[in-house]
Amino acid sequence: MKKSTWILIGAVAAFVLLSLYVTQNYGIKTDAAALAAETKTEAAKVPADDFTLKDLDGKEVTLSGLKGKPVYINFWATWCKWCGKEMPALEKVYQDYKDKGLVVLSVDVGEEQGEVAKYIAEKQYHFPVVLDSDKSVTYAYGIKSIPVSILVNESGDVVFRRVGHMTEEEMRAAIDPLFP
Repeated sequence: MKKSTWILIGAVAAFVLLSLYVTQNYGIKTDAAALAAETKTEAAKVPADDFTLKDLDGKEVTLSGLKGKPVYINFWATWCKWCGKEMPALEKVYQDYKDKGLVVLSVDVGEEQGEVAKYIAEKQYHFPVVLDSDKSVTYAYGIKSIPVSILVNESGDVVFRRVGHMTEEEMRAAIDPLFP
């Protein structure tokens, strides 16, 4: 065989091995409870990790302070393409469900207040935004990619978790069971 053929075979083999390594070691890992939450089984109810973050006005918002209300938590960032596609649907859902008692907490991951406030104002979004500037809440929730949507019921249990972009219809389908 020619030298160039051996180089090509070696490059393909290296690529395959690297791909296997990356998929085995860098995938999004969820524990059994989070996986059960995605399938909405009764055993899926896991207490949500409490957190306190500041909103765009500098006021502290604590998840446990919202107990008694269903909470839709959405992790996102201004640079995230899929987050940007999801935000108009989140705004519609917020407007339709806020009077029913749903609290939307849009958690910006790792960005500065000014940048986030400018983005929200330009897009004319009205849902509450909190800042996870040091990503401590993002890490506590085991989030490795965004967007991520999490629903917490009135008792403070995680009842739904989805990694990736959601459509308005998918959001509504996840939220509706929280309202009998």
